[in-house]
Amino acid sequence: MSLETWLAFAAVAALFLASPSRVTFLVVSYALGQGRKSLFATLPALVAGAFVVTSATLLALAGLLHTVPEILDPVRWLGPAYLVYVLVQLWRTPRGQGPIADNDNLPEKKPLRIMRHAFAVTAFSRWNYVFAATLLTQFLRPGASMTQEAAALVGTVLTLAVVVWIAVALSARPIHRRMRQRIPKRLTSRRHDPVLIASASVIAGYRKLAA
Repeated sequence: MSLETWLAFAAVAALFLASPSRVTFLVVSYALGQGRKSLFATLPALVAGAFVVTSATLLALAGLLHTVPEILDPVRWLGPAYLVYVLVQLWRTPRGQGPIADNDNLPEKKPLRIMRHAFAVTAFSRWNYVFAATLLTQFLRPGASMTQEAAALVGTVLTLAVVVWIAVALSARPIHRRMRQRIPKRLTSRRHDPVLIASASVIAGYRKLAA
């Protein structure tokens, strides 16, 4: 894999990881509610979830590339347009129809339950798999070096995830203030799971912090 290809992959992956998604706001909500120490519970679980998503997706793609590589050609053609669409949806001002509840509590409070919740949000979201498959098909190519390239892609995603989520937790309060200014008093549509923002959790953490 050339340096230019790797940089392109890293840039798109970083944009997705830093976008205002469910995972980002989960990190913010727990950081606001329980402080930066919440990273000891959320970060390992989120990284484990990201590893499951990327590894499972790469295994599936490797099998397809080995057996019927031509089936992925349409994905490679449509993939860039889909990636742009998803990133625009993630970064645009959210709109929806569900009211924000000010009296909701954080989903979990005990470390093990927080870890289970964080892992589930990452590993069991079908949209994470769709995005990973769309992204990886643009960079993974069949050949003798495919295993090495796959390992490099997974390592890049996990390293970026650690850096981005630590930065999000350390900047939870300014991120929360910014999003309170941008988000109208409604949640995003549940039909678009990648842009569903856990606003109730964030506000609950803010209320606990201010109490």
